[in-house]
Amino acid sequence: MTIARYRHYACRIIDDVIYKGMRTLFLENEVIRIGILLDKGADIFQFLYKPSDTDFLWRSPQGLIRPDRFNASRASASGPFLDTYHGGWQEILPGGGPVDYLGAELGLHGEVTHLGWDYEILDDTPEQVSVKLSVECVRTPFRLDRTMTLQRGIPSLFVEEELTNLSPSPVEFMWGHHPAFGAPFLHKGVRLFLPECKATSHSPSFAESSILEPGSQFTWPLASLPEDADNEHIDLSIVPGSEAGFSELIYLKDLADGWYAVVDPERKLGFGLAWQKEVMPHLWFWSVYGRFPGYPWWDRVYVIALEPWTSIPNNLNIAKEWETQATLKGGEQLTFACTATAIVGQAQVSGIDIDGKIT
Repeated sequence: MTIARYRHYACRIIDDVIYKGMRTLFLENEVIRIGILLDKGADIFQFLYKPSDTDFLWRSPQGLIRPDRFNASRASASGPFLDTYHGGWQEILPGGGPVDYLGAELGLHGEVTHLGWDYEILDDTPEQVSVKLSVECVRTPFRLDRTMTLQRGIPSLFVEEELTNLSPSPVEFMWGHHPAFGAPFLHKGVRLFLPECKATSHSPSFAESSILEPGSQFTWPLASLPEDADNEHIDLSIVPGSEAGFSELIYLKDLADGWYAVVDPERKLGFGLAWQKEVMPHLWFWSVYGRFPGYPWWDRVYVIALEPWTSIPNNLNIAKEWETQATLKGGEQLTFACTATAIVGQAQVSGIDIDGKIT
């Protein structure tokens, strides 16, 4: 295995690191720093914009739990994801919610986020660093390769992926990216910018604190509220404070393009993501604004996530009923690309392309 070069300027890789008991990898240039937990799903736990010391990603109040120090008091029917969810950005494959598929019992958010990944350094120069991360599922016949690249002076992370069905038989699946955003970057007045799209609220009701009618359909961002509410509509593109006290899961579809931006208009600073919409045509919008009684959040969480997905809703068997599931034939491969970028000097965004260009 190639070891990262010893360099402290421009593009660089920091490998051979143990953080919280896990193998950890850092990619860095002059403006951003990306932290990756190799022993926990290759989760991106840090996306830091260095000039203002702003990490856009959410961190759970329960913290980052070492795998060798976690023993569940009782196995959960939904699997271990929520017990050890630390925030950040997960890759989710091959399912959303818990599901039994052809004898494979899959917990919440599938397999790859629970597995250790291997890595290989592809490029290591001051102008560009690139690493290839790889994992093979255990209960399903998938291999996933993810190449992550930084270029000198550019505040963008470029991701290229290849998903392979290792079986000779066709296999159905769901595949998504789960970046979550939190305080102090996230606060009242932060704006969400998206292309035109339609929306459907989760059904049945997502949480006791949900305010939308289950299964209600609307054009983003204005959603109708129940008749007994103080207002007729809510603009979901304006982030409220934690005192708003509600939680929702919303599925966005028929997007005009594959991009979104989460922007603090006062600081003119934000996070943007562009992706290949033909592979992941849907976007899940998860929010907890202060109130979610009971497990797992206990009314102490303030977070949103905007998640590109192949499929809706959050269960593979129901996605098959809705005919949104993805399928790979035996031995077939599927490629996907996305670009995450720090948005600087703009209070609003009208588009982001896969090269990281923002308009």
